[in-house]
Amino acid sequence: MGRPLKGTRPITDPTLTKDFWLELSGITEPSQREKFLWLSIHLVRELGLNRFKVTTVAQMLGYSVAMVNHHFGSRDGLVAECAELVHQNYSLDLIDATEAAERNPRSRLEAYIHARVVCGRKLGGWTQVLNYPFHSFESPEIARAHSGAAFESSFFRNLMFITQLVIDLQQGTVSENQPDREKFSNEILTRNPSAIFHATNIGMATSGAVMWMAGRMDVLAQPQEFVDLADAALTWQVQHLVNSITITEKVDASA
Repeated sequence: MGRPLKGTRPITDPTLTKDFWLELSGITEPSQREKFLWLSIHLVRELGLNRFKVTTVAQMLGYSVAMVNHHFGSRDGLVAECAELVHQNYSLDLIDATEAAERNPRSRLEAYIHARVVCGRKLGGWTQVLNYPFHSFESPEIARAHSGAAFESSFFRNLMFITQLVIDLQQGTVSENQPDREKFSNEILTRNPSAIFHATNIGMATSGAVMWMAGRMDVLAQPQEFVDLADAALTWQVQHLVNSITITEKVDASA
């Protein structure tokens, strides 16, 4: 039976306190469906997708796996919806970090690149899912049906955001608004392909760094000397990526 008997409350894991939910979701009493969603997000981040089991989620919440199917259709349906929410919050964190930087193009781009690694490191097991959004599932068709449009929209939104930051650095400006998708395709792709190349390079370089950290070791759990080395490497990478844009544009301008 998926639900506890009428008039009774599910026996939940004692670690699932109000403080736990507040830190995880921002509210102390999520709905039943929200609890499945947020607890799954937490467990995938801690364990990785391969070790994540819906039976663990259900047992911790005091229900059977039937409740997962009731709310999300399947394990992949649950993970797909979790991934969509994780990526939305990740994208907002990147924008917040960029907007908090000094109002000059270099500082904003540096803040964005730095945040991609720092925020990405916190994703833990979600790193694999967000970098390989459909190949990570047992049934890619289910993932596409649940979140395919959202993933595509998020991909283009992030690509436009990175590209605009690159263009701002090239032109020495700070844009207040992002271009819409049609304008992006019709104008930026045809008139300034180098901006796309730089944006793609930034995305691949930072994603690779995060995947390595998430898949090989917990950098922050290492001795302080290693943490300092990792931080220095991150600083160098940010500077290298930004400097490559400036150097390339100077060469292009003199050609």
